[in-house]
Amino acid sequence: MTRHQKQARAPEVADAACDGCTPHAHEAPETGKAAPTLQFDSTITCPKCGSKTHAHMPTDACQFFWECPACGALLKPRRGDCCVFCSWGDVPCPPVQAGRNGCG
Repeated sequence: MTRHQKQARAPEVADAACDGCTPHAHEAPETGKAAPTLQFDSTITCPKCGSKTHAHMPTDACQFFWECPACGALLKPRRGDCCVFCSWGDVPCPPVQAGRNGCG
């Protein structure tokens, strides 16, 4: 190939594991789409007593358990959710916000 020829790019293909989802913005920066803005704070609502608590989400690990400061209930993720933020928070965990299949 000469230096004036453009190399043909392979077409973007969705990951087979995600069953047709669109590629992440960081995987195709040439599309002009901005990467999603992630939120790292969530308000967890206790299903037992209804109290709401502001919490900072970890970015490097799942939080499987969370103890309600009001009533002491130990919260766990609901079936199908990766962490307590995805089950009981008003904002899902950063990996889910970024389009991945949870934080694990």
